[in-house]
Amino acid sequence: MAEIDTDWIARRAYALWEEEGRPDGRHDVHWQEAIRAWETWQASASATTEHAERRIKKARNAAPTQVPASESAAAVKPPSPRGRRKE
Repeated sequence: MAEIDTDWIARRAYALWEEEGRPDGRHDVHWQEAIRAWETWQASASATTEHAERRIKKARNAAPTQVPASESAAAVKPPSPRGRRKE
């Protein structure tokens, strides 16, 4: 797990404090809630990275598919005559 970013947590705790109308005596609650938010964010980022790495590895290991020239040529459509001006 990444090192705890106390600056991010402090900014989030301050934002929570302001959102609640700046109440007295709830600094511990805001700090703990900010820590949970940071941990959730880190877990989500780690999971996303792991999934992306797995997909990249799978794509690199997959054999490239060969499309016959006749099929690839048939897939290319000629340009539409609608956009051309008559001269």
